[in-house]
Amino acid sequence: MKLLILDGNSVINRAFYGIRLLTTKDGLFTNAIFGFLNILQRMETEEKPDAVCVAFDLHGPTFRHQQYEGYKATRHKMPEELAQQMPIMKDILNAMNIPIYECQGWEADDVIGTVAKACGKSGWDCVVVTGDRDSLQLIDDHVKIKFVKTKGGQTETTLYDEAAFRAEYGFEPIKLIDLKSLMGDSSDNIPGVAGVGQKTASDLLLKFGSLDEIYANLDDPSIRPKLREKLVSGRESAQMSYELATIRCEAPIVFKPEDALIREPDKKELYDLFVKLEFQKLIDRYGLRSQGVCVEEKAAVRSFRSCDGLPKPGTLCAVTIMEDGTVAFAWDGNACAVAPLERTPEMDALLGAGTPKICHDLKTTLHMVADMGIDGEDFIFDTALAAYDLNPSVGDYSLRRVASSYLEREPGGDACAEAGTVYQLRQVLEPLLVRNGMDKLYGEIELPLCRTL
Repeated sequence: MKLLILDGNSVINRAFYGIRLLTTKDGLFTNAIFGFLNILQRMETEEKPDAVCVAFDLHGPTFRHQQYEGYKATRHKMPEELAQQMPIMKDILNAMNIPIYECQGWEADDVIGTVAKACGKSGWDCVVVTGDRDSLQLIDDHVKIKFVKTKGGQTETTLYDEAAFRAEYGFEPIKLIDLKSLMGDSSDNIPGVAGVGQKTASDLLLKFGSLDEIYANLDDPSIRPKLREKLVSGRESAQMSYELATIRCEAPIVFKPEDALIREPDKKELYDLFVKLEFQKLIDRYGLRSQGVCVEEKAAVRSFRSCDGLPKPGTLCAVTIMEDGTVAFAWDGNACAVAPLERTPEMDALLGAGTPKICHDLKTTLHMVADMGIDGEDFIFDTALAAYDLNPSVGDYSLRRVASSYLEREPGGDACAEAGTVYQLRQVLEPLLVRNGMDKLYGEIELPLCRTL
């Protein structure tokens, strides 16, 4: 079994700075959330975990701040454009039924370490997704680190196990703590030993094996006098830095791997959040389109019975014209089909002015009606156009696809079934246009323009 745990603050920070600022029409910033969700989906696809959770930092000092006043003192304050996205990000994770772990006075790194070690004790594997190299010290037989880097909207990842870490650093992962105790860490304002950089620190560790062994062998002739002076004067700083750099794997959280098993999201709650954020692509990616249909709207969807007579002129009806020339009408629970399509007084009355009609793909329908010599009038709703306005990035607005998205079923193969589907789609799509504030765009600009085009 495998658990995927995301370092929430690290991943959302990289998403924020790696993707240009995006906002809703109301000015709500969304780029960090969008990037985070893309990274999450990619990690789930690549790792195929059985369980997923996220760790976040909480605002306030930790035990490291109490130990060293300067800890992380050089960090810039979180930009407001990112800060306003954090609570919404957590709302989305809750709607996705992905557990969040955080602990006052402890950092997300410590929470991640606690979770990772708990997985190992339970016989689970754990993959940590982070953009922070501090977590590399956690690597063991059960724990791997997926290091994330985002630039220009593109996310790159490197998977570190013990072999990959040794190939890059030359020593075992836990010795990363010793390395940072010597070279320090500017991002966390860990001082290390003044004047000792990464290469010198690495060379010392490769020769002596640990911080303690380095200080036990200060008289070794391979240590240059000036370096020896730096080590002697920086000994106390090195010991403190070791403590600051060590991830503590005993955060007081309640965790069992089984608690994070992947579950179905609350689709309605997730849909509402994505609508608020204007994430139309993600609505389709997570299969949430049908969640826009309220209970009353779903109740209005009913089957259509075939009958022999045509609808009376002036009756609201749906019209479909098949490739073989069959024309079908659906209205008020009834449906009928006529083949082949030809001009008659009845067709003039139904397809011309005076009868309000619904269709799927008005431009094509008008061409087919015009081929009969009828000037198609009073087409009041185009379900394909409505689906496009609601989500212009899909690329496929066939009746089959739109019905699958909004009615959770396919239209069926005969003309009457397709006409009935078009009639029902209007009952669903029209309220969505109103709810999304797109009814004026659709009714006053898009639909009238179809005739011109």
